[in-house]
Amino acid sequence: MKVRVVPILLSMLATFTLLFGGWFLYQKMQVEEPLRNHITQLKSAELAALQVNKDQVRVVLRVINPEAFSLEYSQLMEELKQIAPNKQVTVETSNRAPELEAIWQDGIFALTEAVELHQYSKIPALMHNWQQMYQLDKAKAAMDEKHVFIYLQRGDDDFFKVVPRQVADGEVTSHG
Repeated sequence: MKVRVVPILLSMLATFTLLFGGWFLYQKMQVEEPLRNHITQLKSAELAALQVNKDQVRVVLRVINPEAFSLEYSQLMEELKQIAPNKQVTVETSNRAPELEAIWQDGIFALTEAVELHQYSKIPALMHNWQQMYQLDKAKAAMDEKHVFIYLQRGDDDFFKVVPRQVADGEVTSHG
């Protein structure tokens, strides 16, 4: 019995192409496209980047209406988790002007303290102080049940951050 190597290799190649091509097509049509379609319906943000892989979805948004974004964020997260169950969903923002990020880094201790101690009423005063001290056009904070939303603006530069109010391990981290 003579084994033909070329037909076996070609059939293996065709099988792998169908298998991985099908998986790629599924990812594209059943996960990425619905995510993209849902995100484009947002009135407060624009899609900057979308990465979908086997266990994770990473969405990067450019916030264009900070006040409305804080209202849409929780609903967005829930819908993204429904579209991509069994995947870790991460939403970040691309509003990161370097000058304003430096202000954020300088003031993060006071904000972290207010969040960790559940003294949320200190955050508007903190934003007012940042606005005066750093001569910002806007320094706003908004809050929902799970997050604090921070927005800084000076001229055309802006900075937006989503900070979880409570984290399971007790550490405050920022998203976006």
